[in-house]
Amino acid sequence: MGISFSLEKLAREVGGTFKGDGSLEITGVASLDAAGEGQLAFVTNARYLQAAAATKASVILCEKEIPGLPKAFLLAPNPYAVLAKVIALFFPPPDRPRGIQPGAWVAPTASVHAEASVAAGATVSAGAKVGARSVLYPGVYIGEGAVVGEDCLLYPQVTVREGCVLGNRVILQPGVAIGGDGFGFAPEGEGYRKIPQVGNVVLEDDVELGANVCVDRAALGTTRIGKGTKLDNLIQIGHNVVVGEHTVMAAQTGISGSTHIGSHVVMGGQVGVAGHLKIGDHVTLATRTGVMEDILEKGVYWGSPSADMSKEMKNVAVYRQLPELMKRIRHLEKALAELQNAGKNETER
Repeated sequence: MGISFSLEKLAREVGGTFKGDGSLEITGVASLDAAGEGQLAFVTNARYLQAAAATKASVILCEKEIPGLPKAFLLAPNPYAVLAKVIALFFPPPDRPRGIQPGAWVAPTASVHAEASVAAGATVSAGAKVGARSVLYPGVYIGEGAVVGEDCLLYPQVTVREGCVLGNRVILQPGVAIGGDGFGFAPEGEGYRKIPQVGNVVLEDDVELGANVCVDRAALGTTRIGKGTKLDNLIQIGHNVVVGEHTVMAAQTGISGSTHIGSHVVMGGQVGVAGHLKIGDHVTLATRTGVMEDILEKGVYWGSPSADMSKEMKNVAVYRQLPELMKRIRHLEKALAELQNAGKNETER
């Protein structure tokens, strides 16, 4: 039998309130256009009010009742956060068999908690540690002396190289590479000499990294990602970078070596930050911003090189008028030249 909740019970479970028949049975959650009878749909943006009026869902999750809509409601001040709780209730994570599965390779000197799950094809190297209830999917590689905390989830083809440390409840999506060598090369003659990268990477509690994120190990010391920070897919974190707590970065962002990023920073997609810089707390970098100097003041920045977004938008507005302004200038120059020639001819007479 599938999972279901009465509206009243669901509201209790997720910390919301309800309007309508509390005994109404909810059997699932879906988008407004796909939901059917007995299901819950959600509205987190006023742009979708028209779609809400047409939905076949029995219950609407939103912040406030929608006037004139004959539906039951699950109400919450932060409906998006409550949506996360609702989805988790209807789609609990699959049970993974505990212990080391046949086909996994675990070094004799490694320590794997009895409640951890190490799938076939995973590798846990000498001296490494894997904490309670952590799950290592097939193809995961844990290097020598690396530490994986409790309740971590490492999806297929994740690499955690030697000496790197994961805190508790860390989630690494497929293809994440933790502890690859930093980009360190010293010019020597006509070529380059590789600088040994002998530091490590530390991911603090509740960090989540998207697919194919690369976090380079420090040349010396530690590359660190603070607790609660979330990174989207395809992000590069250079060696000796420090990222604060509860910072978020969208896809294809790149942070160069030895840069310090503050806490509660928001970065849009394709942001690029040069090396050895400091980004303060509560800074927002809009999509495709290029940062070439320190940004210490809280605010929203955009452009390349980065600037206060409100000022940069005015610059863009002026820039878009340049073709027309050039036409007007040429017209004025032509008119001025004609006046000057007329004056010259009058003088010669």
